[in-house]
Parts: sequence; structure tokens; C-alpha cells
Amino acid sequence: MNRAFWRHELSMLIRSKKNIIFIFFLTVFVLSYCFIILPNSKSTETFDGDQLSKELQETSATQRDREENGHTGFGHFTGVAYYAMQENYALLHSKMITAFDDEDFRRYVHLRTYFLEQNPSSFLAEHPDMFADSPIPGKDRYHLYNQTLLRYQGYLNQDDPITNEMIEEKTAVQAIQEVFLSFATYFIVFVGIYFSSDVLVRNRQNKTLLQGLPLAWYRVLNIKTMTTFIYTLGIIFALFLLATLIISIQNGFGSLNHPLAVMIKQGDLTLSNYKVITIGKFILLAVSFIPILVYLFIRFNILISLIVKNQWLVLFISSIALISEQLYFSRTLRDLNGTEISYFPQTYFDFGKIVTGEKNFLVNLESITYGKGMLVLLLTIVVIECILFLVSRIVSKRRFYQ
Repeated sequence: MNRAFWRHELSMLIRSKKNIIFIFFLTVFVLSYCFIILPNSKSTETFDGDQLSKELQETSATQRDREENGHTGFGHFTGVAYYAMQENYALLHSKMITAFDDEDFRRYVHLRTYFLEQNPSSFLAEHPDMFADSPIPGKDRYHLYNQTLLRYQGYLNQDDPITNEMIEEKTAVQAIQEVFLSFATYFIVFVGIYFSSDVLVRNRQNKTLLQGLPLAWYRVLNIKTMTTFIYTLGIIFALFLLATLIISIQNGFGSLNHPLAVMIKQGDLTLSNYKVITIGKFILLAVSFIPILVYLFIRFNILISLIVKNQWLVLFISSIALISEQLYFSRTLRDLNGTEISYFPQTYFDFGKIVTGEKNFLVNLESITYGKGMLVLLLTIVVIECILFLVSRIVSKRRFYQ
């Protein structure tokens, strides 16, 4: 009977028109990302040779004027050797253009890394409008500078061939990394919420059939949970596999050994507070959150379904719970009613930023860690399981179908 009920529930999920339509839109979104959004996106490290050539031409004209006027030494008031600085800048960047045109990307990375190491202020000046909406844009720009420098140094420390797609972070593994560091983590969890929002309530249309099943009520809830859990993870990883295949064909798979800078301490923005891990390790740690969060919300939906008995209310309540942190999040908020935010499960829903230490950086804490996140989420599941067990005793099968 258990096996027959498993097959029945899985068949219901697969044949659900609601789920089929949702999967269709998910697939369209994935294809749009692979063929439209990603190819046309630009990062801070996108190299524009034409624009740089025009800039160097203007610099060359300015340098000639300085030579004609004898202004090739130190500034009278500032004491800065502008002429020498511009000469070095022009020489270095002209070599970058040559290396890039020759597709000698390792040499280009050598030159770019040297420039970053010697001129952090120039990197910050390259993107003056970056993080314009941030309350502390200077801190955010310097944080990005450190991450970029460590990434380039990591490329040079490896023997893997360097490509333009690697520099722009458009290989398949780097695209997955960007997904896990974006708001998409919430949408990944929402997939589980959507599929499980009606998994219990839909059976109220077949009261006689379901009430007659010779299965304990709590076992019914568990089987529904596990079939939805397996179905949801199958869909999520199938879409990831599709995206990985398409992007790999376009830009290459990349390497799981690609470097990724993560922040390990707060206080200041010196390089000693960072370390470099591989993207493979990052993806492994980030992916480990997905089954835990999906299971948590499926059980939460089962619990809410017993109480409200309406799939749209279940969907609404779970969605609000999922984005609850966004309703109060602030760069200066570190506790809720006297309790540090690291003790709340919603802090860990954007799990990619937990692995890289980005969440700690945003709120200037050191206590939001991978290990603590796992512990808090597992304890949350235990609490939900206990409440669900008690509620299932109160809302029996007969009472639920009345």
C-alpha cells in the first residue's frame, strides 16, 4: 500500500496542470537567461578595447601638451608627478590591448593584476557610479577591489588556460556561482513552496477515496512530503543541468578550481581578512542548503495546510515567510528585539552569501556562518516536525476532510 500511494502521489505531481505550466515558465526563464541575459551582461571586468584606445589617444594628446609646456615634473601645489603617472598608465594599458587582441589572456591577467596591485585607487575610480544606492559605497567598492584582485591572483597561480569568459565570469560554473550569490536563491526555494502548496489540500476533492486508505494519517503526511521533496529536487537539478549544458556549449564549462575570494573576518578591508576557495567547494557548500530549505518549507506547507485548508493561503503564507528578512533587512540591523539575527532561520535563506561571508560583510558581523546556518535550519526543522506531529493529532484525517 505504501508503494502504491508513493506512485499515486508522484503521478499526481507529474500530471498536475499547475506544475506543468510552472515548469514551462521556469524553462523559458532558464533559456532566456542562457541565450539573452548572460550573453548581453557586462561585469566590472568586461574589457572594452575600443573605449580604452580612445582614452589612450586623449591621454597621448594631453601628454604632448605637457611636453610642449614643460610640465613633465612634479605638480607645483600637489607634488604629484602627473606626467610620469600617465605615461605608465598609457604604456601598461596599451600592452593590455595588445595582449587582449592577441588572445593572450594570461598575459592580460598578469598586466591587469599588476595594475590592480599598484593602483587600488584607480580601480575605484574606474566605476564611480558603482554601488551608488549603497549607504556605504566606498566600503563596497573596496570590497569588490579585494575580491577582484584575489581572483586574478588565483588565476595566475593555476595552470588552467585563461579565457575571456573566465575573466568576465561567464563560464558555466561561474554562472552558477553568480546565481547562488543573487536573489535567485529565494526563487529556488520558492519552487518547493509552489509544488507543495496544494499537495495536501487538493485531496479534499477526493474525500471518500482518501479517507478510506488503510494508512495512518501521519504516514500519509510523510509520504506526501517525501514525494514532493524528491519531485522538487528533480526539477531544480534538471533545470540546473539544462542551464549548465547550454552555457558550457556557449562559454565553456570552466573549472571547479576557479578561485573565489571569501571574507573570513570583519573589522577592516585588508587582504588578511580574506581567503580564496575553489568554486567547486563553494557550489558544494551552497547546494547543501537546497535540500534542507526545500524540506523545511514543504513540511511548513503541510503544517499550514492542516490549519488553513486553502492552497492559495498556504502559498501566500509560505512566500511571506520566505522573503520575511527582506521586509526588515538593513545594513545597520544586527538584532531583532534584542536577539542577534544569526539565530533566525530567515537569515540563511540567501545561502550563497553565507558561504562567501558576504552576509557578515553586509551587516558587519562574524557570527553568520555556514555551520551555524546549518544548525539553525536543522533546529527549525525539528521545531516544525514537533508542531506538525501535535497538529496532526488534533486535525485528524476525518476532521481535515470535513
